[in-house]
Amino acid sequence: MLPLGITCHPDKHRFYLVSENSTYVIGVTLDKKLVLNLYWGPRLYSMDDIPAAQLQPERSSQDPALTTAPEEYPYFGGLRFGETSLKVTFPSGTRELDLAFVDHYIHNSHHLVITLQDQYYEDVVVCLHYKICVKTGLIERSATISNRSSSSFSLHIDKMLSAAWHLPPTINNKSRQLTTLNGAWSAETQVNTTVNLHTNNQYTLGSTRGIPSAQAYPYFALTSESNLPNRQDTYFGAIAWSGNWTIRMDVDYQGQVRISGGLQPLDFGLTLEAGETFTTPVFMAGYSSLGIFGARQLLPRYLQQGKINPILYNSWEAAGFDVNIQQQLDLANEAAKLGVELFVLDDGWFRGRTSDKAGLGDWFYDENKFPNGLKPLADHVHSLGMKFGLWFEPEMVNPDSSLYREHPDWVYHYRERPRSEARHQLVLDLTNEQVRSYIYDRLRHNIMEIGVDYIKWDMNRPISEAGSQLLNNNNTPFGQDERDAREVWISHVNMFYHLLKQLKTDFPGLLIESCSSGGGRADPGVLKMVDQCWVSDNTQPDARLIIQHGISSVLPPSMMSCWVTDMPQEDPGYKSIPLSYRFHVAFMGALGIGSNILKYTDEQKTEATNWIKLYIKLRHILQLGDLDWLHADHTRFLVTMTTIPNEAVLLAFRPSSPFWFPIPPIRLRKLDPKAKYELELWTTHNDSQVETYSGANLMYKGLDLPYLTSGAYKSVVVWIKKISDS
Repeated sequence: MLPLGITCHPDKHRFYLVSENSTYVIGVTLDKKLVLNLYWGPRLYSMDDIPAAQLQPERSSQDPALTTAPEEYPYFGGLRFGETSLKVTFPSGTRELDLAFVDHYIHNSHHLVITLQDQYYEDVVVCLHYKICVKTGLIERSATISNRSSSSFSLHIDKMLSAAWHLPPTINNKSRQLTTLNGAWSAETQVNTTVNLHTNNQYTLGSTRGIPSAQAYPYFALTSESNLPNRQDTYFGAIAWSGNWTIRMDVDYQGQVRISGGLQPLDFGLTLEAGETFTTPVFMAGYSSLGIFGARQLLPRYLQQGKINPILYNSWEAAGFDVNIQQQLDLANEAAKLGVELFVLDDGWFRGRTSDKAGLGDWFYDENKFPNGLKPLADHVHSLGMKFGLWFEPEMVNPDSSLYREHPDWVYHYRERPRSEARHQLVLDLTNEQVRSYIYDRLRHNIMEIGVDYIKWDMNRPISEAGSQLLNNNNTPFGQDERDAREVWISHVNMFYHLLKQLKTDFPGLLIESCSSGGGRADPGVLKMVDQCWVSDNTQPDARLIIQHGISSVLPPSMMSCWVTDMPQEDPGYKSIPLSYRFHVAFMGALGIGSNILKYTDEQKTEATNWIKLYIKLRHILQLGDLDWLHADHTRFLVTMTTIPNEAVLLAFRPSSPFWFPIPPIRLRKLDPKAKYELELWTTHNDSQVETYSGANLMYKGLDLPYLTSGAYKSVVVWIKKISDS
C-alpha cells in the first residue's frame, strides 16, 4: 500500500507522490537513465499499479521517441524537437546537454530531489525538486543547476524553466477546456475560457514587463471529461515568481499535453562561474477530479496563511495628493468610530509630492503638509485603538526628485538610449547595493521614527531599458562580460524579495500589502512574503465582482483586499449603487474602506458601522474559509459561498433585473444532507430574518431569494450554521 507523502519503489527507479486525493508517479529508465512521468491523476493505492519506466518505440525517424517522451525535465540535446526546459552553452562551444539520472534522496517524506549529471561535463549537475502537500495534492517543482568545477570553467545558461508537466490524452481524444486569467490595468484577472485546445495545438502565456503584469496572470487550468460519473479531470497550476514568466501548453498529434513554465526565455541569460548554483522559481500544480470547483478550493487553501487581516481605511480617495495633518486626523477620528482597525495614509505624504510628476525617491515627510512630521498622526491613530499604515513605492524615482538629481546613474538605463518615463518615473537599479541600502534605510527609519505597523508596497510601471551598470558597463562586446547582463531580470526580483524578507525579519509584526498599479504583482511568489494583495485599482462594485471572480482562483480570501469606495464618482449612473451592495462585494475578502467618510451622512455612518460589525462577526468564515462561486453570470446574478466546518456565508448579488424574473433557487454545496441548518439573512443593515432548513433541502431543492427578483444592485448576506446532525 502506498502511504501519504513520497515513497521510493524497492527498485529505486520509481517514485510515488501521494496526497489524500491524487498521485504523481515518476520513473527512471534502466538503459538511458531518463526521468519520465508515469502517471498523474486520482489517488492510487498500490505500487504495482504503475509498471517500470521505458521509452516507447519510435513511430518513424521523423517522430523520435525523445520528442514525445513525457520527460520530467526535457533539455536541449539529442533528438528532442519539442519544447525544452533547459539550454546551456559550454566554453567549448557545445550547446547541448546529455543528462542522466545518478541519484535521489527523500527528505521528511515530503521533499524528493532527483539528481542528473552531464555525461561528459561531470561537474554540471541538475537537481529536480518536488515538494508535495498531502492535504491539497499541490506539488511544488523547481530545478537547481550547479557548476561544480574547481577551475575557471564558466557555464552560460540560455534558457531554464522550472518544470514540465505531462497530461495523458483525454477520453475519445476530446478537446480540453483551458481557463486562464487575462486583463489589463483596472480590468485584471478576467476569466478567459478556450475550448479548442486539441491535437497539434499550442498556447502560450507570459510577461516580459519585469512583473507578472495585469495583462496575464501566471495561472492555468485544463479541464476534461473524466471516466468517472459526474467528475471532471482538472489540472491547474501557477508560477511563484514576481518577474518575467512563461507558461506554454503543447498538445501533440496523439493528444498528449506538455505544460512548460518558469522564467521567461526572452532576454534571458545567466552565467555560472565555478562553484555557483542557480535555482528556478517554483512552478506549483495540482489535480482535482471535481473540475474548476475543486481547483478553486485547493490552490487558495494551499496558499492560505491562516490569519485574519484587520479592517482597513485608506485615505487616498478622500485626499489624493492634497493631504495635510488636520484632514488626516479628522479621517482617523471618523474611521475609528466606524470600527476600522488599521488607518493608512496613502500617496502624497512625502517631500515634493503634489502630483505624480515629482517626489518619488525622497522618502522624507513633507514639512508643509506635516509640520511636526508623521509621528503625531501615528500616535493619534494608535490612541484610537488602530494600527497605522503608510504607502511607499520603493523601487521607483521621479526625475524631478532630489534622489535622481544626486544619483542619475541609480536607474536602469543604457547610455546610448533614451530613458523612457512611464507615469513620470524611472525604475531604480536594485542590483546596486547602494540603491538597496538607501531604500532600506529610508523604510527602516520611517517605520521606527513614525511607528508604522503596515506598508503598502506599490510599483506603478514596468521595467524597461533593463541595463544595470554593475552587470554591463556598456563598453565590452556582448558575451565578454564577467556576468551576463540579462541577469538583471532575475536579480531585480530576488533583491525585491530580499528587501521584503529583511523587513519581516527586523519588524516581525509589520503587515505588508503588495500592489502594482492594482493586481500586477499578486503571484504566489510574493504571496509567501506579504500579508495581503491589492487586486485592482478598479473598485467599482460591478467591475470588482468580475475581478474577484478571477483572482479567487488563486488568492485566499484573507489576502484579497476588497474596498468599499465611492468609485466612480464622475459617473452619475453609479450613484444609485447602495452602500449595502458596495459592502457586500467587499465582504468577499479582507474588508477595507476607501470612501471619503468625511462626506458620509449620519445615516451612512450608521449603516457602515453596522455592516462592519456584521463583517467582524462573520470574518472567521469570510477570510479563512473556502470561497466558491455558485453562480457567476455577471449580467444576471452572482452567488458566492465561503465555507468552514459547520458554517458558511452566502453572498448573492443582482446587478439588474429588467424583466423582474426571479432568480432560480440557489443550490448550496458541501453541506450534510441529514443535518439541520439555521440561516440568518440580511438585506438591510438593521434587520435580519432567521429560517431553518435541512442540508438536503438547501443542496437539492435550493434556497429561494425573492428579495433579488426586481430592482438593480440588490444583494443579500446569509449566515449558515449547522445546528443538529439530523
